[in-house]
Amino acid sequence: MKRVVYCVAQWADKISEAQLRKEADFLTKYTRIDKVYLETFRGSFARKEQLLMIKRVLQEYGIEVSGGITTVTPDLCDEDKKRQRLFQTFCYCNDGMRNLLKEISEYTASLFDEFIIDDFFFTQCMCEDCIKEKGDKSWQEFRLAKMMEVSKNLVIDPAKKVNPKCNIIIKYPNWRESYAETGYNPKEQREIFDMIYTGTETRHGAQQDQHLPRYLSYSLVRYMDNVAPNRNGGGWFDPFECDRIDTYLEQAYLTGFSKAKELMMFCWPALYNNKRITPMGFMMDKIDCILSSLGEPKGLPVYIPLNSQGEDHLEDFLGMVGIPMEPVPDFPSKAKSVLVTASSLFDSEIVCKIKSFVQNGGKVIATSGFMIGALQKYPQITDLTGIRYNGRRLDADEFQVKVNGQFGMNFVNTKEKISFPLLEHRNNASWSICNAGHGEYHESILMYDTYGKGCFMMMNLPDMPSKIRDLPKEVLTLLRSELIADGNVYLDCGYGVSLFTYDNNNFGLYCYTNDGCAPVDFNIHVKGKLNKLEIIPDSDEESPFKLKEIKPLYTKESTPWDKSEETVFHLRMIPGDFIFFKQC
Repeated sequence: MKRVVYCVAQWADKISEAQLRKEADFLTKYTRIDKVYLETFRGSFARKEQLLMIKRVLQEYGIEVSGGITTVTPDLCDEDKKRQRLFQTFCYCNDGMRNLLKEISEYTASLFDEFIIDDFFFTQCMCEDCIKEKGDKSWQEFRLAKMMEVSKNLVIDPAKKVNPKCNIIIKYPNWRESYAETGYNPKEQREIFDMIYTGTETRHGAQQDQHLPRYLSYSLVRYMDNVAPNRNGGGWFDPFECDRIDTYLEQAYLTGFSKAKELMMFCWPALYNNKRITPMGFMMDKIDCILSSLGEPKGLPVYIPLNSQGEDHLEDFLGMVGIPMEPVPDFPSKAKSVLVTASSLFDSEIVCKIKSFVQNGGKVIATSGFMIGALQKYPQITDLTGIRYNGRRLDADEFQVKVNGQFGMNFVNTKEKISFPLLEHRNNASWSICNAGHGEYHESILMYDTYGKGCFMMMNLPDMPSKIRDLPKEVLTLLRSELIADGNVYLDCGYGVSLFTYDNNNFGLYCYTNDGCAPVDFNIHVKGKLNKLEIIPDSDEESPFKLKEIKPLYTKESTPWDKSEETVFHLRMIPGDFIFFKQC
């Protein structure tokens, strides 16, 4: 995996050669840089002589150099200053800005055989010109079409005319749920750009305005890999709003676990003399050592059609509680299982696809958000299940978890009530696996119907997605065991450990750092009989203090009501640590 640093135009235009060498010594020492993206424009142009000097010096260090562009507006004329725009994004109905973007593209292509467009390549402009040109279209329709036209006519065609061999990359932001509303159009842009790139910055979820679960640093790379197979260049993150070093580093870890081709650190002047960067090279050496033993990432396919929105980042909240996720933009008809969320309702043929999938032996897990939306939008979903929604709520602090197959019951409580939509089912037409409620009233939050050769399961999740972490450990463990896709591993623990699975049966764990975090003790369940879990080494050096394997805690034999066998292992993890295993 290449280690890459992005350099902004304002820094590039001012740095002296002596200072550049001083900073390069620091960053090459602590990050082992392989490549740099050198920006030509960010509100102002970096001078050609400066860019050529930087390129020459970095190449002396053995660093590959490509170009970069950030489409933020320069100082505007008095007339345009009166118009409102967030983030200084371009207005693509403004002839002056359109001509400027064409000039930027040509200038960059004249200097580099490759360049990337930072994630300000969108529009939210609602000025008089945009309102007039939009006409009767929705803003989403208008912006998707507009940014396709801009991509082709103002970036790709002008750049390729200057430099036909130029490789042009569009970087998509971390805020996937808002792509279509702002004109990001991976569904069509993937066909005209040479490559794409992925924003994986998550920072501290509760202390910045995007509120992105940290698992996104893994899942969004997986999604974009599936959007443009073999053409997703890598993951990009930054050190901003990271309250502790581990919060910064885990963005790199999760991006690495996704098997991204490049690890992009933004940006050079923010990283120089920053204590957060000093462990980066050391830790990435460890990840590189592990990655060579891993196959291709896999997990439960989550169907998120391109340009859709609904139950935003729900897959990331599930990933944060140890359920491996594999988001996909196309319905995975050849998979064994698929998770559908409210986003899946964007596909007008979703119910037909589900019915065919289940009838032929597949397992569909539908979230409560999907179910409520489907009952309103696609009433034919009732062919699959008797579940109904009447607008009532379920406030639960008591949970019933079945044990020993379908017989026997454990009762567990939470300190505070958790709110769910109340989805009713018909007893014995559907079968409940887990109930929740209070006092004399409980309703199923995990149930299934049989249909054809397969299974349609409904998973009722809390109204507030972050409350998934507050579900009892027993409920989370049950969900993990039910949502195993093609894998054979699940965790028996509460919140805070993510599981990463690969197609060669190797798997890894990462323990998140949180406020008041402490070591976590939990069990790992592996289907079948194993002799041990062998730890994949993170370096070539031998040490008497390094654990090399863990032995089984016990093996669960098959019973008349449960034919499966499991080998159970015990592990203690320190927050901020990761560990990977081979099954032996």
